[in-house]
Amino acid sequence: MENKYSKILVAVDGSKQAEWAFKNAVAIAQRNEDAELYIASVIDATIATSGLSDPYIFNSFYKRTKELVDSYVESAKADGLTKVTGIVEQGIPKIVLSEDIVDEKEIDLVVCGSSGLTGFKRMLMGSVSEGIVRYAKCDVIIIKQRSIPEDFEATIAKKFQEDQDINKIILIPLDKYLSKGIFLFEKQATILE
Repeated sequence: MENKYSKILVAVDGSKQAEWAFKNAVAIAQRNEDAELYIASVIDATIATSGLSDPYIFNSFYKRTKELVDSYVESAKADGLTKVTGIVEQGIPKIVLSEDIVDEKEIDLVVCGSSGLTGFKRMLMGSVSEGIVRYAKCDVIIIKQRSIPEDFEATIAKKFQEDQDINKIILIPLDKYLSKGIFLFEKQATILE
């Protein structure tokens, strides 16, 4: 017996693993006639609270994220899905994905990749996929790295990474912040008072 899903949420972040999760979500939506597919990416709230709340930086992040989500929406429609919605939110990704969007859109399946934060940051915050599994009130499919075929090419993620290097966006406006003690750490900026 196979579960029937009518509202499927897939989380994307521009990685190869997220693109494989997207491909799986599209296949599930195709098997569930008339299913709605929601493609979401969450801009981590730490960007807004890290001293990078400058409108230029946030708008750059938002624009890049929207372009990524829009690319996935176009791909899903090209694969024959008609009920596809892109979502870009700001907040704590594991909460926005597992609770806010799931509750608001009445999602019955979440699909996401397993890769996430590592080291000290993961210990403090927990991984996004772990949070989704723990808090979502619906079925969750976690795509593991080892499930990705060796010959799979993440064309959207690759284009996104080539066109939009996160460091370019952060480094352009940093010179006006250098007097405030901003330093890059793990591709995020932190203000040292």
